[in-house]
Amino acid sequence: MTNVRFDGLVTSLEDVQDNPARFATRLERAKRSPGYAECLCQSAGGGKPLRLVVRRYGALFHLARWPDEGMHHNRDLCSFFADTTDAGSSSVTGQEAIRNTAAGLDARLDVSLTVRTVEKARRENSENATLRAESRRSAPLLGFLRRVWQDARLNHWSAEAQRNWGTCSARILAVLGDGKMNGKQIQDVVHVMRRYEESELPIIKAEFDAFLGRIHTTPTTSDRGVIIAEIKAIDPSKYGFVIRLRQTFETFYASKTLIENAARSFRHAWPMIGKPEARIVAVLVVERTKDGNLRAIDLALQLCSRSFIACDSSYEVEMANRLVGERRRFDKPLRRDQSDDMLPDFRLTDTARPTAIEVYGMESNDAYRARKSEKQALYASRNEPCVEWIPPSPLSSVALPSPT
Repeated sequence: MTNVRFDGLVTSLEDVQDNPARFATRLERAKRSPGYAECLCQSAGGGKPLRLVVRRYGALFHLARWPDEGMHHNRDLCSFFADTTDAGSSSVTGQEAIRNTAAGLDARLDVSLTVRTVEKARRENSENATLRAESRRSAPLLGFLRRVWQDARLNHWSAEAQRNWGTCSARILAVLGDGKMNGKQIQDVVHVMRRYEESELPIIKAEFDAFLGRIHTTPTTSDRGVIIAEIKAIDPSKYGFVIRLRQTFETFYASKTLIENAARSFRHAWPMIGKPEARIVAVLVVERTKDGNLRAIDLALQLCSRSFIACDSSYEVEMANRLVGERRRFDKPLRRDQSDDMLPDFRLTDTARPTAIEVYGMESNDAYRARKSEKQALYASRNEPCVEWIPPSPLSSVALPSPT
């Protein structure tokens, strides 16, 4: 567990992330003077406190890593740790779709957040097509969500007892910060659902209503918004489908085409919606219809374990839930590091040497079996420890190395 200090108070980071309203007054004072909070993750070993950015989001405040200091935090236990390649803007190029800056994330998505009339949009698209091709790349919605998950270290597990949506939303907001999305202030166009708290319900609803109020359609312009939230259900309706989110009673309409495409594109996440052993996190792009209704025009779904570890299959969900239940420390690699030529499904970090975990499937697919053989040979040639699970063998039959 990591402790933090601000305004003369020492408390757990988890408590601050799960209950942001409780600490808002103290964090506001710390933001004014001395201008930062402190992380005590290295104090047990005699290390000095590390500064944390205090960022405002609406009426609340969230803690974020200080620019270029992520590598000084405790790698195993602290969510503010970041490798030098991910810690700041010095390692990015001008053409990258998603950049880390001192203010927060600067992202360009492959979806428009403002749409003008057809005639004007056609003219602008023609004029800007060459400029876009020569400038920044754009990221798909799932790529954006996975990058946020990684930067927030939500793909790491430090043997905590649990993780709820309050922790996730706090870490996501800390990563987004005062950044930009498609050139707009990110706090104006992105809303991360807060965890439902009965005592804070009026404030939570007012904040969400204020965000939704910025989503409007006129005869000439449609201003859209992006919502990051848990999916509760996607139900058929008279004119298509209705998307229901956790933490709110607000609903969003969606076309049959959009939902059918989502079911195909996110085929591992789709059948797990509503299952108690899994969580489905979504990025929705929302606009208003001419009648004033809220409609999702694009979405991405990320399958997660019960504790919000991103997963690529229901079998990975089962493995992640076991690792959390056994209080293991592990990572879920989400993208290839330039030095890696293969990516394990999970990596135990509490063993003498990091231990890869591979969850194999698709045994009837020749190409998959060939790649599996390549990975097994690579692990053997490097003498790297690796645990394999090949469903449908029961997960209980898999022996994991003991933590050191």
